Amino acid sequence: MALSTRKTIRLSPDVYQQAYACCITIGTFQRYPWFRLYPELADAATRLFPEMVQARQTVLFSWCIMPDHLHLLLKDEGIVDFVRLFKGRLTPLARRLEQGRVLWQRSFYDHALREEESSEKVARYIWQNPVRLRIISCASAYRWNGSLVWPNWKDLLGPDTGGDKPHPYKSQ
Repeated sequence: MALSTRKTIRLSPDVYQQAYACCITIGTFQRYPWFRLYPELADAATRLFPEMVQARQTVLFSWCIMPDHLHLLLKDEGIVDFVRLFKGRLTPLARRLEQGRVLWQRSFYDHALREEESSEKVARYIWQNPVRLRIISCASAYRWNGSLVWPNWKDLLGPDTGGDKPHPYKSQ
């Protein structure tokens, strides 16, 4: 009996080396809401971003950490290595929080931005994720959104007048 081959979901390595910005999504194993249950894990991720960006010379346009996944818009010649390192750095903390539970799903999803796609527009879309999922009513008030390219990223959101309260349909 022949072994089935796993479908590759990675972009070709040359795409990463051509300085395209990539939007990536990293999910938790079985969509377990790690980041909602353990805000300190989300905080650790946000502290890790600047460290990794500096060490790897990555350009991190935007991020958003959701309860069971995270979105990043970045440029890095070795995105697979970036994700591997990121996952590896957060996993020990997760193991201390819940022994025996797996933090990450295998692999990640990526999309290279086309020339006509605006990185600012994609970043705004990423930052609006918690609003679309009704976690909070104002993207600029979401604790786990950010940018290392645009210090004034909240200004890029435009009218974002939902206030700083969680959305009435869900708690944070």
